[in-house]
Amino acid sequence: MDQHRTPVFDGLLKYRTDQRFSFHVPGHKDGLIFPEEADPLFRQLLSIDATEVADLDELYHPAGMLREGETLLSDYYGTRASYFLVNGSTAGNLTMVLATCRRGDTVLVARDSHKSVFNALKLAGVRPVFLPPEVDPASGLAAGIDVGAWDAAVRRFPRPRALILTYPNYYGMAAVSTRKLIEKAHACGALVLVDEAHGPHFRLGVPVPPSTLDMGADLVVHSAHKMLPAMTMGAYLHVNTDRVTIEKVAAMREALQTSSPSYPIMASLDLARHYLAVTGSGKLEKWIKSRDRFAKGLRSLKKIRLMEAIPGKYLLDPFKITIELKTEETGFDFQRQLIASGIYPEMADPHRVLFTLGLTDQIDFGPALEEIRKCLIKFHEAPSQGLRGTMYFPAFSTLVRPYEELDCMERGETDLDQAEGQIAAEHVIPYPPGVPVIVHGERITKEQIHAVKDWLRAGAAFQNESVNQGKIITYRAGAFEHES
Repeated sequence: MDQHRTPVFDGLLKYRTDQRFSFHVPGHKDGLIFPEEADPLFRQLLSIDATEVADLDELYHPAGMLREGETLLSDYYGTRASYFLVNGSTAGNLTMVLATCRRGDTVLVARDSHKSVFNALKLAGVRPVFLPPEVDPASGLAAGIDVGAWDAAVRRFPRPRALILTYPNYYGMAAVSTRKLIEKAHACGALVLVDEAHGPHFRLGVPVPPSTLDMGADLVVHSAHKMLPAMTMGAYLHVNTDRVTIEKVAAMREALQTSSPSYPIMASLDLARHYLAVTGSGKLEKWIKSRDRFAKGLRSLKKIRLMEAIPGKYLLDPFKITIELKTEETGFDFQRQLIASGIYPEMADPHRVLFTLGLTDQIDFGPALEEIRKCLIKFHEAPSQGLRGTMYFPAFSTLVRPYEELDCMERGETDLDQAEGQIAAEHVIPYPPGVPVIVHGERITKEQIHAVKDWLRAGAAFQNESVNQGKIITYRAGAFEHES
């Protein structure tokens, strides 16, 4: 197919030119009705913020420009079918699980999955078995599921319906073990569902890690807006197998997404695919050279180091740069200093700050490098003690009770110091990265409590008002008195 085509974007340009009078929604009437103070920023975009009229097609039953746009997407990624998502990769993760898993199915799940995966598990009513990721001793971060953890889980739960993986993680770490895990899952009849939100550009070639689409994963979700030039909430869902019913995936996507999809988001998804598809090796080489110059400048600064790939363990997305601090101050302290200087990083954790770069060589990193140097002047170098992990992951485990039973139990607040051994009645999630320190339905361990306290002391904010106040929602005493 002609990957230079951008049918969705072109269709909206034609709509903007042809329409003289709008007698349909949305109510801003192509931007003519809008608060005056915001009009200069919004007017151009609102002129293509359309609805399903005339030749603009319909996302869930496409026959025109949207069908061509999704066909071009599938052609680029080499899939059986690919779909636009306008409610983010969250909608994709929900769709993957609900379209393939039935209530009561055993599903093996990477314990460092995004919260949307855990929400999908509950909605589907499955029996999750959580696989602990291997912790990289150099960085203290989760670096993918060890094959041994899979083998141990399958011996106890021999016929899982699916394996759910995250690849790469938020820091751009792409575990080398992923290919072997996919092979093992398929060998025992399990589907492989991959949250590849941070890897939509993983078909560009070396030094970018490979995509799980090329490893045989059955369903894969990409957050186009994270690494590609797409609007926020724009994502892709790929069907990469004939073991999944396309019609069921499509129907579940329709059920879980808005019935009024954003045309600007869909046009940006069309353009993002085009941006990737026309990128040759020469252009990628220029992007990498620009990135490497920036990384070299960062390495020259005192009090920090950059996280590096470990051959045989994990690759690193070159467009993610993780700065590890060698200071008394935390990653959150560094983030605050950076923001005060006009530099907005992707995220911080107790020991690190993450920079997400764009796929371009047109950004001058020199001024940013100078501001970063100035920020570090105020920090106090600390003796190297190695980095502690920011999460604690217990050995493979299951919920204490099925989801439907948990929903019937009484809940109450418990002081964190008194929570060991109790059952969590909520996910405990620092955001970003959106990975639960404690999962709803788990028995809380001493190590998990220490991890929560470490995040709080470092300055993290949790998506739990109770945790921010030193408490956690647990099931009341007696709720599990008949537990075997």
